[in-house]
Amino acid sequence: MDKKLFTEYPEQDERQYYDRLVEQAKKRMDNLFQNQERALRDTHAKSHAAVKGTLEIFDIDEDAIKRELNQRASLSSSQLNGISLKQGLLAQPKQYPVWIRFANGRTKVEHDYVSDTRSMTVKAIGVEGERLTQSHESKTQDIITQNAEIFFIKTIRDYYGFFSAVVKSEKAALTWLLLHPKQFLALNKITKPIPKSLLTERYWSGSAYALGINPNFDASQTGLVPVEYPAVVKYVFTPVSPEPPHNRVPFQERPKNDRDRAKALAENGAQPDNYYRDELIQALAQPDAHYCWDFGIQFQTHPKMSIDDATIVWQEKESPFFTVGRLTVKHQVVNFEKQYDFCENLRFSPWNGLTVHRPVGALNRLRSVVYPVVASYRHQKRGLVYQEPTGNETF
Repeated sequence: MDKKLFTEYPEQDERQYYDRLVEQAKKRMDNLFQNQERALRDTHAKSHAAVKGTLEIFDIDEDAIKRELNQRASLSSSQLNGISLKQGLLAQPKQYPVWIRFANGRTKVEHDYVSDTRSMTVKAIGVEGERLTQSHESKTQDIITQNAEIFFIKTIRDYYGFFSAVVKSEKAALTWLLLHPKQFLALNKITKPIPKSLLTERYWSGSAYALGINPNFDASQTGLVPVEYPAVVKYVFTPVSPEPPHNRVPFQERPKNDRDRAKALAENGAQPDNYYRDELIQALAQPDAHYCWDFGIQFQTHPKMSIDDATIVWQEKESPFFTVGRLTVKHQVVNFEKQYDFCENLRFSPWNGLTVHRPVGALNRLRSVVYPVVASYRHQKRGLVYQEPTGNETF
């Protein structure tokens, strides 16, 4: 079947996996935390810090971006005219206060010298507009990113197979990966970089999001039939210098001798390796601390840039990122126990936000059923009544 641009496609019998995965998620949380006083997330379990920042949305030159887009994609005039950049979070020039959670990607808390992905999840506050029915907050937009362009699982069926193996045992999970070598290689690739600082790292959404909704859109049909959108994009946060012309900050690796020393200390029981939390605390404690990321969107310009298979890289030479805003973090003190508690209790989901930024693709459809299970388990474990953040929190 020839696939169309800006269209997500269902997997065969995908909905039969939804209830199965909900049950597996509950079982996984019980296995990890049933006898614990508190429950962490089942992935990205290790929080480093919750950091305050600002997301500035620029006055976007929509005509210039659409001209560039038209040169790279085979769009009809009606398709091009149907694309509107200035909507939702991007509707107008504005500054949004944000909370940012930095974390490791693994399913359990590990030393930071261990190979892993690192995530930066941004919660923009004061975002007005029609909301997704799955939203758990009323005026926020969550943007979930990690320092990898792709995810390592291709399909919902594969995710069910891998996750079921994880629930069973670490040995079973490794066996599944060995039987799926391409996905094992993808996992090794995305966990290979070990950055020197999370404040100068590049972060991608990996999964895709709609930019607008068609008038005849029916949410009940997703996962059953192909569903088309006016446009589909991915997000990126690219580290840049805080001073004009805001040159890109190159990747820097955590020195190997530092990792080796930390590993030796941890293995001897001298001290755990919490390098990234310590680095965040120390870097942001400096009075002149100032870190920036350009916020970019990347359009799907060819159907081979898969929306549903998140293991496929959307090559920037085929579709560049357009800068639409800037994320800024400045001097602050984050070494407070209450602030760490706040970070742990925050709830994030790609499905928390505006309808026009609807998450699309197989991975995101799966997240819509699994994320609420994990969040509810965490909060019920501690008897917490969840409070939507305001951006005015102090510790």
